[in-house]
Amino acid sequence: MSIAFKILVVIFLSGIKFMIAIPLSAIKYDFNFTQTFLFSVAGGVISICAFSYLSDKIYKLIQKRRKNKIKKRSVKKAFGIITARKYGLIGIAFLTPILFSIPIGTYLALYFFPEKRKTIPILITSVVGWSLVLSFVLTAL
Repeated sequence: MSIAFKILVVIFLSGIKFMIAIPLSAIKYDFNFTQTFLFSVAGGVISICAFSYLSDKIYKLIQKRRKNKIKKRSVKKAFGIITARKYGLIGIAFLTPILFSIPIGTYLALYFFPEKRKTIPILITSVVGWSLVLSFVLTAL
């Protein structure tokens, strides 16, 4: 497998399932700390920007489909609602990369806190922080 393909896999997975991308990068692909950190941050930031742009469209699509249906709540969504009410934007941002996944966390954060100029930098800070910690821990092994 070429190095470019490995980099793209890590970037793509970082945008979807952050907690899978960093161990894959550090352990399986044997990237060093800097590579693991940069590629996971790149994927996370790209995903946050893309899903923040698409969040309004996704919300409208969900509303159209749910007009006549009974609302079902998943465990993650219920946990997201509880987190938003109890801990606010910081709580959602903290849990997004490691628990919710970046697309779901971005959607929840923008649903409860729609001011993008405030919400997006906090989400990006969370991704950078978690990437720093996880990259350091997993590349030090």
